[in-house]
Amino acid sequence: MTQTKNLEPLVIDGGRKTFHKDLTIPDPIPSQAFGRVEEIMKSAKLFRYGGKTAEESETALLEKEFAAYLGVKYALGVTSCSSAIFIGLMAAGIEKGDKVLMPAFTFTAVPSSIVHAGAEPLLVECDDNYVVNIADLEQKIADNPDAKYFLLSHMRGHLAEMGKIVELCEANDIVLMEDAAHALGNTWNGQQAGTFGQMSAFSFQSTKMINAGEGGMLTTNDPHIMAKAIILAGAYEKQWAKQFFDRPDLLEKYQGFYPAYNMRMNEVTAAIARPQIPNIDIKGNKFRDNYFTIANILNSSEHIDVPDRVENELPVPNSIQFNLRGLTGEKIRSFVETAAEEGIKIAVFGMQEDNARCFWNWRYLDTSDDELPMTETMLRTACDLRLPVFLDKEDVSTMGNLIVRAIERVKNLQDKRAVMTAAD
Repeated sequence: MTQTKNLEPLVIDGGRKTFHKDLTIPDPIPSQAFGRVEEIMKSAKLFRYGGKTAEESETALLEKEFAAYLGVKYALGVTSCSSAIFIGLMAAGIEKGDKVLMPAFTFTAVPSSIVHAGAEPLLVECDDNYVVNIADLEQKIADNPDAKYFLLSHMRGHLAEMGKIVELCEANDIVLMEDAAHALGNTWNGQQAGTFGQMSAFSFQSTKMINAGEGGMLTTNDPHIMAKAIILAGAYEKQWAKQFFDRPDLLEKYQGFYPAYNMRMNEVTAAIARPQIPNIDIKGNKFRDNYFTIANILNSSEHIDVPDRVENELPVPNSIQFNLRGLTGEKIRSFVETAAEEGIKIAVFGMQEDNARCFWNWRYLDTSDDELPMTETMLRTACDLRLPVFLDKEDVSTMGNLIVRAIERVKNLQDKRAVMTAAD
């Protein structure tokens, strides 16, 4: 490995340089949204079916434009990504007690949505590059031939080998649903994340590619799934006539046979999200530039490993994950504390007692018999760091060097203590 440059203390006004930008600040809202939100507020028509036609609905227009961006036929705006997962599973025909395969590394909202649908999550191992382990997925499919759903979470925007996954699902007659909450704009082999499965769910929560505070989108090319989802989301009394949907015959067919869960997106959320669609690829280029800049610096340390992305993936990473090597327990905690002194607040998934991304904290599931050593080992040493769009190359270079400096400080202190102990 090459040595990192600029490891000597960076100086400002005679003191050590630390980082002071707030990484928790969400990405900004485009100015175009402000005027439209004001118009909607003045009209008081916040309900997505408040107009007379689809053309009058901000939500319907967002759905149309979002589908066009992805290159899919249909999109449905809902209250959250969790709502999209729940409604998608219900529309696909899931029944109480059905088994749903899913990666063991994801956010608690994913297994929660499965439970909400009355189904049973089956956790699949993940590798230290944060994506599902194909061999374990194959084994879990073999061990559970009655599992006919795979909810693939692209956690933190890391895509797996999608060609292998699609092939495996097709060979075993498994419905593939993508949780693309973190992967909007990512591609694998030139194909958009969220277009590989029968349906996909996206998030507009504040830390995602589109920031509307909350909100989500369900997408599919299957008119039957979309017709059922529209009704499940709450299109009562033929309100669906105010949506862009080319199969009203299916809506007529399913109306009254599916409950309404009333998870509709409102017009203000849609107005905030809609002008952000043209910025997805622009932000993606910025995220990639910053990600690979800091990744190269971090990988220069023998104690840090930023895993390679899978072949053919083009990511849009608004965060970076890296694994610590040669540090465990208190040394990891010491590194986190030292990095914080440098102004970099790093989360280690498995170190935070109540981290909602660690499967052992999903106490509403019975994971006591689950053997997931690869995922657990990864989570115990995997670091998580946001890279908001306002950062520039100088910012991420400074961050990378400060992180490396922090880990060197911990390692040097560890070596000194070892020498002192040996001398005693």
